[in-house]
Amino acid sequence: MKRSKLDILIISALIAASLFYMLNVSGGEKRLYLIDTKKKEEIKLKDANISLDNGHVIIQVTAEGARFLESDCPNKVCIKQGWVKNCGDTAVCVPKHLALVMECKEQDYDAISQ
Repeated sequence: MKRSKLDILIISALIAASLFYMLNVSGGEKRLYLIDTKKKEEIKLKDANISLDNGHVIIQVTAEGARFLESDCPNKVCIKQGWVKNCGDTAVCVPKHLALVMECKEQDYDAISQ
C-alpha cells in the first residue's frame, strides 16, 4: 500500500495536534493550606507575608507557592525546607505546630480521555 502526500500530511497534523494538547494540559488546580493544631486554612496564592504567633513566624506567599521566611524555633528546619510549590510538597515547623501543604485537585480526565 502506497501512502500519498495527503496521508502523510494528515498523520503529521494529528501527531502535532496530539503533542500540542498533551504538553498544554495543566496538572490540576493547586491549593495551599496552613495547618495548625486546631484548623486547616486555605491560603490564596498571591504575593503576601503572613505573620503568625505574634510575629515569631512569618510565611512568604507568592503566586507559585509559599515558604517559612522567618521563625524563632531553635534549628530553623522549617526555613531550610524551602518552597512549597508542587503538588504534595510540605513544610513543617514542629515547635510551632504549623505546616504548609500544597494539594492539587485531581482532574476528572487525563489528556487521552479528554
